[in-house]
Amino acid sequence: MGKITDIQKQKRNKSRVSIFIDDEFVCGLDEVAVAAARLKIGDNITADELKRVMASSELNSAFERAVGYLSTAPRAKKEIHKYLADKGYDKEIIDQAIEKLCAYHYIDDYLYAQSYIKSKSKKYGAFRIGAELRQKGIAQAVIDELLEEAPEDSIIDIAQKYLKSHKTSDKQKLKRFLAGRGFSWDSINGAIAQLADEFMADDEYDYDGADD
Repeated sequence: MGKITDIQKQKRNKSRVSIFIDDEFVCGLDEVAVAAARLKIGDNITADELKRVMASSELNSAFERAVGYLSTAPRAKKEIHKYLADKGYDKEIIDQAIEKLCAYHYIDDYLYAQSYIKSKSKKYGAFRIGAELRQKGIAQAVIDELLEEAPEDSIIDIAQKYLKSHKTSDKQKLKRFLAGRGFSWDSINGAIAQLADEFMADDEYDYDGADD
């Protein structure tokens, strides 16, 4: 292809360099990829060699972007894939970046789902949580396993908080509220039965509570 006549550090991005071949700018590359390939001024480089270094540079770039994205909040694989695709990386580079992230234990869908369920089960039911995890690309088998292990008494706590904060003992309003939170009708009816004493003295409550 030609001879590398200059390698200049980019002003806007200190981690990247501009590559000049035969005195013409060819591309920008990640500094780590250039160092790993041991490229230096005066080297002759083929098109295939440059292509390999460019692929390595793209992988480094995608990996670093994903790490930055993960620094703001935990993410599932599907979320990382979409984020990198939106940034313009091709599928092969994205797959390699995700593989590297998994190897470094930066992403783990099982642990992510476990943490997500623990957090969300304080407010929502299994139906809603399961649907949200499916949207995030978590495997159904993982969702089923972890939801089965999730605490089953959370619906009681949520129902009691609703009754107290809304000052109502209206069963239908409570049922609609719990259904909106993603609990199954079996769970809702079970909770209503367990909270039977809460509905004994309807006169103690007002009936203008909101559904949320």
